[in-house]
Amino acid sequence: MVVVCEHLKSCAERGYLDKEFDILKAIFRASVLRVHRSKFCQFIMFYACSLDPKICGLEFAFFLTEIFLNKEEDPISRMSAVSYVGSYLSRARFISADTVLAILKKIVDWCDEYCVLQNRGTTANPNHQIFYGACQAVMYVLCFRLRSIMDYPNLKAQLFQLSFGFILNHRLEPLKVCLPSIVNEFLRQAKDAGLFAASMYSAAEDAIESDLSRAFGGINRLDTFFPFDPYLLKESDRYIRPNFEFWSMVKTTYSNDKDDDDDELLDLDAPEMNVGSLDDHVEIDINSDDDELEYSMNKMSITPHHSFYHGMAADGGDAGLSMPARIRPSASPPSRWAMSGSP
Repeated sequence: MVVVCEHLKSCAERGYLDKEFDILKAIFRASVLRVHRSKFCQFIMFYACSLDPKICGLEFAFFLTEIFLNKEEDPISRMSAVSYVGSYLSRARFISADTVLAILKKIVDWCDEYCVLQNRGTTANPNHQIFYGACQAVMYVLCFRLRSIMDYPNLKAQLFQLSFGFILNHRLEPLKVCLPSIVNEFLRQAKDAGLFAASMYSAAEDAIESDLSRAFGGINRLDTFFPFDPYLLKESDRYIRPNFEFWSMVKTTYSNDKDDDDDELLDLDAPEMNVGSLDDHVEIDINSDDDELEYSMNKMSITPHHSFYHGMAADGGDAGLSMPARIRPSASPPSRWAMSGSP
């Protein structure tokens, strides 16, 4: 990783990064996007984007979004793409709030259209995994970026025009399927920001806590990985960390509201593991090199072994999934583009 990062840094300094980035993007599309539980190689794209945020950084975000929106793409690629773009927008500090909102609008508009088509009975997919993945990605991004969007009056006005209420209250019930930790944190921040009518929160909370939710969700809840979870290779960490948003750095809409509930916050910096097996923090061993750490990380799954992707690839159905642990805060230390898509 150090050799690759130094090469990319040299390309950026000599004005060649755009050519290298085109090659990297093609490799990512062909060999990384669909890989189950990729841990490190995607960070090559992250670092390249950080070297040229206005071109490479934006291009990668819209590249991923185009894959998700393209109904001709296979389901696994679309699901993976929306997971990547959600994680990327959440973690990349060099992506501006207006760009984040522009992409969120495209995803939310797709979800809105999907719900409308579902009401008309014109959707063929009985499982709706791509829809649920998109809903989860939107909520995940807003856990990290809602406060920064709300800080700009014009962006706030645009955000409030998106049809969150219609989508989240739809009979497909995404709040019951998406990860509870993400749903709860999103609802907490959205409530503080006044994103929905007051009645929406009560209904959402009742739905999440209902017996129907537990029966409908349970081990079959949507479970997807977040490709840009904190980077754990010590020797090359210095290339990623300056441009990486740790959960402990996030200013939430309730940041001035410190109370006992803080102990219950999800840790959006922690790898997902089975309930009861998650430590508060994942530390980088300063005495081990990248190879040793990578070996140890092979024992740690970013997503449960019985994953959404495997079930989708096998039979298109909802495979049994392990529930992730609740996540707690880690102590780890802002051009617009256009495109279109349809469900």
